[in-house]
Amino acid sequence: MRYDAIDVSKSDRQTEGQLSEHPLAELIREIIDASLSGALRLSKGPAKVVIYFEKGELLFATSNLKAHRLRNVLRRKFTAGLDKFPAEMSDEELAAALIEQKTITADEMKEARSAQTSGVMRVALLWTEGHWSYDRRVRVDAGLRVAIDADRLLLESARHLPLEFIKTRVGLGAASYSVMKVDGVPLSSTEAMTLSRIKQADSEVSFKDLENRNLRAEDSLRGIFALCAAGLLRAGDYKPVFSDGTTESAKPKSTKAPAPAADSADSGVDEFFKRMAAATTHYEVLGVPIAANDSEIKNAYHDLARRFHPDRFHQSDLRSRLESSFARIGRAYETLIDEARRQDYDHSLTTKQAAKAPATAPVPASKQAPPVAAPPSQKQSPRERAEASFQLGTDALQRNQIDEAVRYLAEAATLEPRVARYRAAYGSALRRNPTLRRAAETELQTALKIEPNNASFRVMLAELYQQVGLSKRAETEAARALAADPTNKSARTLLSNLKNK
Repeated sequence: MRYDAIDVSKSDRQTEGQLSEHPLAELIREIIDASLSGALRLSKGPAKVVIYFEKGELLFATSNLKAHRLRNVLRRKFTAGLDKFPAEMSDEELAAALIEQKTITADEMKEARSAQTSGVMRVALLWTEGHWSYDRRVRVDAGLRVAIDADRLLLESARHLPLEFIKTRVGLGAASYSVMKVDGVPLSSTEAMTLSRIKQADSEVSFKDLENRNLRAEDSLRGIFALCAAGLLRAGDYKPVFSDGTTESAKPKSTKAPAPAADSADSGVDEFFKRMAAATTHYEVLGVPIAANDSEIKNAYHDLARRFHPDRFHQSDLRSRLESSFARIGRAYETLIDEARRQDYDHSLTTKQAAKAPATAPVPASKQAPPVAAPPSQKQSPRERAEASFQLGTDALQRNQIDEAVRYLAEAATLEPRVARYRAAYGSALRRNPTLRRAAETELQTALKIEPNNASFRVMLAELYQQVGLSKRAETEAARALAADPTNKSARTLLSNLKNK
C-alpha cells in the first residue's frame, strides 16, 4: 500500500492501542482538540487506513481498499479518459497525469480527493475492532490537503455505531458532561434537546439528569456519544490518550456560562405565544419560508429550542403553555425535515389552497415559463446530491460491487438521514459484509422507525437475521412484513421457508 506522503522521520514514541478501547471518533476528536500533527494508522484484518493531521486539522485519508482508489472515485463523474492510464499507476501519479493532460481541472481533482477522503472516513469510523497507532512525526504531502468538515463527519458517523458499543463508551450515571462549544453542525431533535439541557444547567450534569419521559435511553445514549464526537460535549471523566501535557494545554475551554432564569419579559415569550397563535402551517410554526432547505429548518428548530424550551421556565402556568407550544414545534420539525412527509404535507397545503382559490383561465402553453435546467453538480443541494448518490449506490449494489455501493449509499444516508429508503438501502449494502452486519441492523431499524409499515424494509431486516442465524427474529420480522403487506411475495416465501426449517 502506498500512502503518498512524506515521512520525515520516525517518532520518538508512537502511541497505539485497540479501537475497541479507543474508537476512531474519540481519537480524532482528541487530535483536533489538542491541535496535534501526525498520522493515525488503522488496521482491521487486511484493511488498512491512514489519516493525516496538521495542527488539529484533518488533511487527508487513504486506504488499501479498492473502492477507495482515486480511479474508482473519479469514475463517478469522469468516465471518459481514465482507461488510457495504466491500472498500476498510483493515485498521486494518476492525479498528476490527469491534470497535466487537462482531462480534469485542479479544482475538480481537489473535489475528487475530498470525496475520496470522506469515503475512507465513513468506512473507518464504523470500525469497532482493530488496531491503531499514532505517529506525530509523519507529514502529508502538501498537494494532498483537502477540505473536510470533520465535526460534521464525526457527528454523522457516530450516529451509526452499534448501540451495544456506544453503551461501553457512555457512562450511565457515572460520567458528567459539560458544553465545550455551541456552534457547528446541524443536530437532530434529540441531540439539540440534550445540548440545550446541559447548557441550561448551572453545573455539569450526568446522564441520569438528561433522561426524561420524552426520550428513550437508547436515544439519549446516541445523542451524548454523537455530541462528544462532534466536540460539543466533554465527559467529566474523560482520560486523554495522548497524555504528555500537549492535550491538556490545548483542550478547548468550556463556553458554558450559568444560564439566568428565563421570564416572560426578558425572553420574548409573549411575542412567541402570539406568533404561535397566529401560525396556521408548520412553516409558520417554525418561522421559515416554504422554500426553506433542511439546514434552515434545523437552525430554526434549534433556535426555538434554545430560547423557548419548557425547561428554561420555572413558572408552572408558563411551563405548561410552552410544553403545548413545543409539541407543535416538534410535530412541525419532524414533518418538514423528512422528505416524504414534507412532500405529503406540501401536497395537502396545495390542495387546500386550490380549493379556496377562484377559478382562473389556463395559461397558454406558448406563454408558460420554460423548464428550469438542472444545476451543475457542484451546485446541487444536499437533497439532490443524496439522490444522485443513492442511484449510484443502488446501481453498484445490482452489479455486486459492495464497497462502491456502501460508499455511495453512506453518502446518501449522511446527507439525508431521515429518508427511509436511503437508510434501508445503506443497511442492505452493509449486510453483504459479515463484519458490518451490526451496523446494517442499525440502519434497517432506523429506516423502519421512519416508515414502520414498509414491508420491503422488514423483509431486508428478516433476511439479515436469517443470515446471522437468528431464526426466531427473522420469522417475527417476516410475519410483520406480511401483516403490513399481505401481497408481498418475498415476505410470504421467506416466512414459509423459515417455518419449514
